Amino acid sequence: MYLSKVVRFFDRILGFTAFLSGVLLMAITVFISWAVGMRYLNFNPPVWVIQYTEYALLWITFLGAAWLLREKGHIRIDTLISRIPPRIARWLALFNDIVGMAVAIVIFWFGSTNTLDLYSRAIMDVKAVTLPMYALFAIIPFGGFLLLLQYLRDFFDHLVGKNTDA
Repeated sequence: MYLSKVVRFFDRILGFTAFLSGVLLMAITVFISWAVGMRYLNFNPPVWVIQYTEYALLWITFLGAAWLLREKGHIRIDTLISRIPPRIARWLALFNDIVGMAVAIVIFWFGSTNTLDLYSRAIMDVKAVTLPMYALFAIIPFGGFLLLLQYLRDFFDHLVGKNTDA
């Protein structure tokens, strides 16, 4: 009972982060189109569009990664997986989950230490708009942690045989 509530709450978090990722994607599409249109009409586009687009691409990646993993949207070699016995496919899925968890831990650890370092040294990104760097990079440990939790969830699903599509 309690675990199902936690899983539903986690799914809501992933849904919300995917929604934010989509909003950011739509925003950069609108802003870049606006800037191109202004340039085409011989007006000066806003200087902050490219800078914010760079930041949004980073945020889109880390906001959407765990949701995409949950939805099985990452690249897989389906032709190989569909031709091997289910038992071996399950072991490969478990191995994949372990490697994914290790990578997510590395992303979380280095993202956290780098973000804390940027915060403690008060490093600023001085471009068209001056912003604190830690605020830009804080998404990396957050997204890495969500990815770790989703890989952990997939690992236990594969372990008990709940997730049969490897």
